[in-house]
Amino acid sequence: MSLTAYAARTAAAIAMTCAVALLPGTALAAPGGHTGPGTPVPASFKANSVTWVSAQRGWVLGAARCGTNTCSDVIGTSNGGKTWQLIGTVKAPLASIGKATHGVTTVRFATPSVGWIFGIGRFLFRTSDGGKTWVPMPVPGDAKQILGLAASPTQTYAITSVCTLGKPLCAKPLGFWRIATRGSTWTRIPLNLPTAFAAGVSVFGKTVYVVDQQLEFGHADKFYASTDGVHFAPRPAPCSHVKDLALIQAVPVSATHVALLCVGNFGFAKAVKTVYTSANTGKTDTFAGQMGPHGIQSELAASPSGNLAVASVSDGSFIYINDTHKKAWTMAEGIGDGGAGWNDISYVSNTTAWVIYGPADFINIGQLWMTRDGGHHWGPVKL
Repeated sequence: MSLTAYAARTAAAIAMTCAVALLPGTALAAPGGHTGPGTPVPASFKANSVTWVSAQRGWVLGAARCGTNTCSDVIGTSNGGKTWQLIGTVKAPLASIGKATHGVTTVRFATPSVGWIFGIGRFLFRTSDGGKTWVPMPVPGDAKQILGLAASPTQTYAITSVCTLGKPLCAKPLGFWRIATRGSTWTRIPLNLPTAFAAGVSVFGKTVYVVDQQLEFGHADKFYASTDGVHFAPRPAPCSHVKDLALIQAVPVSATHVALLCVGNFGFAKAVKTVYTSANTGKTDTFAGQMGPHGIQSELAASPSGNLAVASVSDGSFIYINDTHKKAWTMAEGIGDGGAGWNDISYVSNTTAWVIYGPADFINIGQLWMTRDGGHHWGPVKL
């Protein structure tokens, strides 16, 4: 889930509870480029999105100055983040949420070779050489934007919207598509996905989850699961709609285990945030606790053993962890930064996790942070 895809309820709550001033130099400009692989990471690079295919192999999408322009660059590591290098450049601007400009926001890799970049507006790029070159592709179904994309070594899935961000929401349903990771043709998967500001898809092997957050309180969110990547069945969303909680995210831990994040009941810079876990692809679930109230816009991560972390933002930036496998949550990070925020929190092992602090498309701090002790301590990484 990316900060570029606010649910209507979350966006409204943030707007009412915190005002964040964008720092100078937010990345906006576009084409151009640095030199090829092996080039050091530009000193001005600001991170926006991070993705991993293993604990050793990862990529970061961000922006850096290149001459008089700003380039959207992809950097990578093959040694678990010990060293990073510039891999390639995408011929598209990085979006700016503060200035409501369209552009790329998110990178996702399926294999060490095949990856995707998408964002706000009709932006979709694919690489088949590990990020060295990025080829533009049509958004499936001639949609106006991709709300969510998840990739496995064999299949890539995308949720699309025909609505344009920043304009009145159109009444048409969302589209759900599948493509072979090394294929060239998208196939539509028929699901009942009513129109929404935000939706998400996640994948673990052949297991796929789809979440469509409903716009009206009291209406159950759409939640589907598949164990073969082709046939999808509805699942009950565990969130309490009586308490105005919405299902925000499904994070697979294994082929059958999944963690579910519910957020809602907003107050001043606060929200109720609860997590549920399931051992049978969401058919039934178990309450995994409620974290502290600080933070609204939130994102969940789960380790292979089921350790949980939630990155949240409102008038500050917060990270909560639950490594008890019970219901107890601890605030590991509480930064009074006015709401710089996080993006793409994710575990690559039971002890190591990564997150973007102050994404470049939002506030332009653009730091890559990590933890090596399961989320108890976090800090920036030198690129």
